Amino acid sequence: MVRDPTREAIEELCEAVWMARERGVDDLALLGRFHADHELPGEILAQAVDEGLVQTEGGRVRFTQEGLELARAVIRRHRLADVLLFFALGMKSHEDRERITCQVEHTLQPELVDGICTLLGHPTHCPDGQPIPPGPCCEAGTKNAQSVLHKLTWCEKGQKVQVRYIQPRRAERLSRLISFGVVPGAILTVEQTRPVFTLRLERQLLALEHDVAEDIYVVPWESPPPDQEPAPPPPRSRFHWLRGFRRRARIDHRK
Repeated sequence: MVRDPTREAIEELCEAVWMARERGVDDLALLGRFHADHELPGEILAQAVDEGLVQTEGGRVRFTQEGLELARAVIRRHRLADVLLFFALGMKSHEDRERITCQVEHTLQPELVDGICTLLGHPTHCPDGQPIPPGPCCEAGTKNAQSVLHKLTWCEKGQKVQVRYIQPRRAERLSRLISFGVVPGAILTVEQTRPVFTLRLERQLLALEHDVAEDIYVVPWESPPPDQEPAPPPPRSRFHWLRGFRRRARIDHRK
C-alpha cells in the first residue's frame, strides 16, 4: 500500500481531536498536547476544515460526523494493534508498541481490523486503559475465535489453561490482576467454578468472582515433558479472596 503523508497527517490530527475530547478538551491552543509530534500543523488543520472533517469557532474545535467516523476508525486500529502487541505478542515496552501502532493505524484494512478484534475476543480497553471503539464485529457478537481462545468462565473444573490477555471492564482491574500474578503466559488450573471461580496459580489459590473471571481470556494448556519443566518456584502459598477487587481474606496454608 502506498502511504500518503498528507492523509496520514490528517488522520493524526483527527486522532488528536478524539483524544482531546476524551479528556473534555476542545481548545485549539491545547490540541498540540495530544498530537504525536506535540505540535499541530496549521496547514493540516486548515485542510481538515476544508474537507469538512472538523469545524473551528472561537478557538474551539469540534468534529463533523464524517470527521468523527474517521477518527473513530483510526483510534480503533491503533488501540487494537496495541492489544495485539501487548497481550498476544508479549511486547511490554510502551515506546516500542507506540512506534508500531502509529504506523499500522494508517494501513490496516477494515476486514483485517475486525479479524484481529474477533481473534482477541473483542477487547474493550487497550493496555493503557483507554477505551476501544467497538466495530461491527463487536456489535454482532461474533465468536469466531472460540476454538483459538476463550473466556476463563467457559472453562470446566480441572482444566489447565494459559492466560493470553486480559480485557478489563474497568481500567484498574488490569493492574490488580497483574499484582496477583495473573498475566499473559501464566498457567492456571481451574479448581472450582461455583460459587466463585477458584484457580491455582503455582502454589497459591485465587478466588475470583465471575465478573472478574469474564475479563480473562485463555487457551488450553498441555504440560511440557518432564525434562523441559522449569524448576519449581520457592514455597509460597496463600489464599486470596477477590470480591470486586477488595481482598477480604488471606490465609496461609502450611503443608
